[in-house]
Amino acid sequence: MTTNYQGDSVFHTRLLSYLNREPKTIHYLQSNVYLITFKKNPPLILKGFDSFEKWDRQRELTSLLSQRGFNQTYHIHQKLMPFKFKGKWYGSMDYIPPSKKKFRFSNSKDRLQGIQLLEKFHDATEKLPITAPVFNQYKKWKERLELFKKNISYTRQYVADDIINEWVRWGEWSLDGFEKNQSKWSKEKMVIIHGDCAHHNFLRREDGSLALIDFDLMAKAPRCIDYLQYANRISHHLDDPANMIWEVPQLKKYQKDRTFLYALTFPTDIFREWNRNNKSSSQFHSVWKMTVEGFSKRMEMNEKLADMISKR
Repeated sequence: MTTNYQGDSVFHTRLLSYLNREPKTIHYLQSNVYLITFKKNPPLILKGFDSFEKWDRQRELTSLLSQRGFNQTYHIHQKLMPFKFKGKWYGSMDYIPPSKKKFRFSNSKDRLQGIQLLEKFHDATEKLPITAPVFNQYKKWKERLELFKKNISYTRQYVADDIINEWVRWGEWSLDGFEKNQSKWSKEKMVIIHGDCAHHNFLRREDGSLALIDFDLMAKAPRCIDYLQYANRISHHLDDPANMIWEVPQLKKYQKDRTFLYALTFPTDIFREWNRNNKSSSQFHSVWKMTVEGFSKRMEMNEKLADMISKR
């Protein structure tokens, strides 16, 4: 057996007991995620979940998705019960061989294919008999803004006050408008949302098809919550996001939705990354560029969205 990292001997012992067979290799991929290969059997992914309940919820989700004909994801192995190690519950799932061509939000065809997959996922999860937390967008964003303001003395070491104050102003304005209009979204049917529509959770498979992975943040909510996050993620790759976002068919229906427009002006990525950066500075340069160098473009987008809201 070979590994590409300095592993924990106790962890290896637990792993061997869990697998009941000798792996050929153990490759560390990222935090609490490993690729395990064998001489004769197909490879698998070993992943650490924060709790047994989270493993069980995702096991149930992927099983029910398969029953409903949604096969654009992995299958979590149910016969191998997870084992606990250092606060994580480790369970296994299918390994999806990736294509050399990665999924990118900068590619217009990828952007359309990604949201089409999200739509298919939402259709499959409507009325799904599964227990999941109910997502509260306003609560999450309010907490994110308050934490950013609490840590503002740290940010001021690197970013001018007038820029910081403008980000905060837009955050407060957006939240106020969102809170006053969000009741309109209660008319939308509840689905299971993915909750983390980052590009790395869309995996291009060897055959060129797309798979949706990592359901750690799954929750019950209207599908527009995922679409809102998707719009935020792709907006950085559009020349004129306030107008070009609506070229995506799944987003066009929200062009006159005041709640959606208010939400698009909320600087969720700015607040999120600075809150993380306060704990770890590993991504400092990219966060600073987004906050300062990307300031003018974002302000232009927000002003256009605010103008659209005033006309509704």
